[in-house]
Amino acid sequence: MHAQLQFSNARIECKQAHYHAGALRERHYHDSTWVVFTFKGSCSLSMRSAENQLTPKSLAYVPAGEAHSNVFGTQGADVFVMAIDPAWIGNRLDLLSPETEKPRIAPAGLFTGMALRIYREFQSPDTLSDLIVEGSFLELLGRWMRQDVHQHRGAPPWLRRVKALLHDSFREPLSLTQVALAAGVHPSHVAREFHRAYGVTMGEYQRKLRVESVAQQLAQPGKIGASLTDLALDAGFSSHAHMASVFNRVIGMTPSQYRKAHGLHQSVDRRSIS
Repeated sequence: MHAQLQFSNARIECKQAHYHAGALRERHYHDSTWVVFTFKGSCSLSMRSAENQLTPKSLAYVPAGEAHSNVFGTQGADVFVMAIDPAWIGNRLDLLSPETEKPRIAPAGLFTGMALRIYREFQSPDTLSDLIVEGSFLELLGRWMRQDVHQHRGAPPWLRRVKALLHDSFREPLSLTQVALAAGVHPSHVAREFHRAYGVTMGEYQRKLRVESVAQQLAQPGKIGASLTDLALDAGFSSHAHMASVFNRVIGMTPSQYRKAHGLHQSVDRRSIS
């Protein structure tokens, strides 16, 4: 970090940083909630079971304690970070904790103006900057989270049932026809509306749930003795090799590296492919 400023009344710490091309930050977390605005360059951000690409003018919301890793692109990246006490966010926005604890990504254009407004105060602060930064930040987060809530509420009941079915049966080899019959609508309509509402195909969503299941198991100290093959088969993967390949592509590290990042040591699994 080569520039830093604390807006004490708003309890928002702003930082500006440059990361070199190919820089890697292994899986880690922050005690404060971070909102990251990418000025230029790119970054791959892995959180939970999703890998997100941050491009110029995009925003990332990383809740406090959320484990994540970063890999910066071929031109590196210049970023502006707003770090906030998570309790302050909940008190100001009067939101239920599930909303403030969910990571989220916003592409360029949606909230760029509000982020730039905060950045300008960071560059040239005066006696009114604290008030302006607090108001702008609350407007940014309020609109961002309200948008996500409205998108979820906009999904019809049958589509929410499809999502619940995938959560209940992600380990099983569901077909589009099976899902459509359960929902009572045409298969093509299910596929189109699911992608529109949730931004991914049903297959991609099911894969994400499988990876997330394995990741949760790997992070539990009580599961140190569990073999990777057993975890893979239990989550619905066809083999350890298949799980390891998908896990690495989605999370950005191998299952063994993920275990190590949580301070655990992988047990020897002689049935697995290392």
